[in-house]
Amino acid sequence: LLGKERIGKTLLPLNVSEHCLKVFSSSKLSQSRLQNDVARALHNMGVSFKEEAILNSGYSVDLLVSINEKEIAIEVDGPSHFIGKSKKPNGKTRLKRRQIRALDNLEVISVPYWEWDAIEEMPEGDKLKGGSRYLEKLLGKVGNC
Repeated sequence: LLGKERIGKTLLPLNVSEHCLKVFSSSKLSQSRLQNDVARALHNMGVSFKEEAILNSGYSVDLLVSINEKEIAIEVDGPSHFIGKSKKPNGKTRLKRRQIRALDNLEVISVPYWEWDAIEEMPEGDKLKGGSRYLEKLLGKVGNC
């Protein structure tokens, strides 16, 4: 993927490149409770989306939403996506976001766990409504939701 990102073509023989992409994109995927909560909030908003969507680059994204004929990738980022207890994305997360932007030409939005967890602390106490409002605001920045 690095060759495609940097110079626009793979550096491997075609058959090896195709095999690597097949193996890379066939990884077993799992969903977290956090991801399921975000998906429920999107459903509540009436937004069209796919879960665990495989992109042309071979990467999978947690949620691929369609707003006003524009696709936006949403990554639901738990603690393992950050360096220690900081709010800085780790190298693997940064690389994935960068390559999705470059190779798949998609905007990537992160829903960090600490922001989602803070929704529970909203006065009205309705996590689904609060989550939907949070996502409307986040998506409105890129998709004119």
